[in-house]
Amino acid sequence: MASLLAEPVPPAPLDRLAREAVHGARTATRGKRPELVNGAVRSALRETLFRYELVIKVNVATHELLDREELIDAALSAQVALAIGVEKRKLREPDWLGRLRDALLSRVSELGAATEARTLVEERYLDDHSALFPDVARAWEEQVRSTQIIADMAARLAATDGVPAAVTPDPEAISQRTAELVADLVERAKSEALDKLGEGRQALDIAAGWVRTKLSPPAPVNDYLAALSPLLRE
Repeated sequence: MASLLAEPVPPAPLDRLAREAVHGARTATRGKRPELVNGAVRSALRETLFRYELVIKVNVATHELLDREELIDAALSAQVALAIGVEKRKLREPDWLGRLRDALLSRVSELGAATEARTLVEERYLDDHSALFPDVARAWEEQVRSTQIIADMAARLAATDGVPAAVTPDPEAISQRTAELVADLVERAKSEALDKLGEGRQALDIAAGWVRTKLSPPAPVNDYLAALSPLLRE
């Protein structure tokens, strides 16, 4: 502890980024009127804080989704294993395999929408740089692969048992879900960046607008939850 306390305290990442943004803005506007310099500094700080918050939001949201997926995968993979050893006549009664397959396909679709949302955010706001930290990126790839494998197994079991083919996902619903996930990242990052800059009124307006969109979840999410709940109870 004495050794650590003897070392100079390194600047926090956000402080360092803010100082660099201010320095860059002042350098670019050297010799111009003070109001132009101040405007450029404020704009640079907004952009820097927004990108910082956006990267944090992407990683936190991905961590949270990975935690949920691990539990959901465990429950649904147990259902798949159980389905392999159950007599077919028992499977047909409640359409167990069909609901199990559809729940897993919904998870694959959700992970795909989350991946697409993150890609759009990186393209639009981060100059196409990856927002995920390396260990999170590896965990995400492994999770997507795991969920896809379990979903493929359930689909093959359902086909073998004569369950009608799954309904083709609605492209409009997938696009709507992707847009919702983009807003979850972008709007929250905007609000928190503005709040840190002392622009509380604008931050609150953005946050309130985002919350209003969450009061009525889109139908695809409700449909998925309705399909998943009975399976987890079983």
